[in-house]
Amino acid sequence: MKRSRRFVLASLVVALTFVGTYAVASANLLVNPGFEASGGSYDGWTVFASGAQISTPEDDDIYLSGTAAAKIYGEFTNCPNNPQFDDGVVYQEFAVTPGVEYEFSGYSFVSVADTIPGSDTCLGNRLLAKVVYFNGLGGEMSGNEVVLGDWSTPRDQWIPFSVKAPVPAGAATVQALLVFLQPACDEGSVFVDDCVLVEVAPSTEPNVLVNPSFDTDLSGWSTFSNAYYDGRFWAHLSSPGSCKLYGSFEAGNDAGIYQQFPATAGSTWKFDLNVMTTCRETPIQPGNSNVVVANLTYKDGTGAIIGTDEEVVLVGDTVPIGTWVDHSLIATTPAGTESIAAYVLFVQDPEVLDQGSAFVDDLRLYDISSVGVDGTFGTKATLHQNMPNPFNPKTKIAFELPKRSDVDVIIYNTAGREVATLFQGVLPAGPHSLTWDGKTADGKTAASGIYWYMLRTADGQTARSMVLLK
Repeated sequence: MKRSRRFVLASLVVALTFVGTYAVASANLLVNPGFEASGGSYDGWTVFASGAQISTPEDDDIYLSGTAAAKIYGEFTNCPNNPQFDDGVVYQEFAVTPGVEYEFSGYSFVSVADTIPGSDTCLGNRLLAKVVYFNGLGGEMSGNEVVLGDWSTPRDQWIPFSVKAPVPAGAATVQALLVFLQPACDEGSVFVDDCVLVEVAPSTEPNVLVNPSFDTDLSGWSTFSNAYYDGRFWAHLSSPGSCKLYGSFEAGNDAGIYQQFPATAGSTWKFDLNVMTTCRETPIQPGNSNVVVANLTYKDGTGAIIGTDEEVVLVGDTVPIGTWVDHSLIATTPAGTESIAAYVLFVQDPEVLDQGSAFVDDLRLYDISSVGVDGTFGTKATLHQNMPNPFNPKTKIAFELPKRSDVDVIIYNTAGREVATLFQGVLPAGPHSLTWDGKTADGKTAASGIYWYMLRTADGQTARSMVLLK
């Protein structure tokens, strides 16, 4: 029996009208981004294997807009004794523009009529959206990916996705891919619609860190315990390397890296980093006790520690597998500060000593108060991904303003209806953060599901999605 999902389009129209993006330098590069060509097809896409079909009103009847969507799954034979798998893959390829980032986005859907079973992302079927760069010889250089659908994905909901990565030096082409991986003899498919691939202007914020992207090694960084350079193509966000961290399996002996710089009391610093854990190598998944922490430590003239601010940036219950996630820690130095140290720490519970590893790349540290507003925040407001995400019961929403402005920060549901107002008023230029406690405007607990949080200023508006899980 058909399971119509056309009602979802109507419920998302209002939400889509206020969704903002990064500083985009191009229109959508994709051909046939909604799979509508010829009444529903992969025209413009390169298709590998047979695990790629089209959903139209005549069959699955699941699509976000128009009358068609991609339906991607894996083919398997000889299960369970001698399984042979044929993964579903579709992609488009383009010549790169040096010095930009490419962002691949769209919407995905997992139906209860063809669900994906399992309890472990790395051992089960899953669909990935990927941005991958290749050199002139066709060798894979770097990229990023995000899981669009697996055993844990909320069912019967169109869920927005976005994945981006900077163009590495020497890259010739970029591919936007949808890849269905099938390590298990399981059923299941994922629907995708309204895809977009755009060029994004990179950040121009300053950076005091030496070797922030781990060009050939960990030079410039002080290291302790298990912190190593990793140059494998899948292990870094920007070429050619990253820092791999994992536990020492010794109580009280964390692994980590840091750099230290002069600082004055009352100065405000911003510490950005990208972190990932992946199925390719001892991932940190739900139930794993390991965490990765961003830490700013303040010292006086004698080198004594007088204060610390830190934030957990990777934990198995909230961080997606295989995806580089960006984080920002913003803090003000206390009285007596003469130096600041930026740490990334891999913390292992001494009573559990779980396996697990993480990778960090493309770090940034700078004194907001010393470089000035124009040099720090550019010309547009910046809205960061909420942390943690998914969340329960609270999440932090951080943003930055280039100038003093009237500000609204509002939570919407996927029907475009206002759920809660976090802030309405005037804020000065600089970094700000708010916390949503998962409550509606009338104080009731919001239902599990997808929500949008919107930042509106005098110069425009931008929004991101988040997931409340209970």
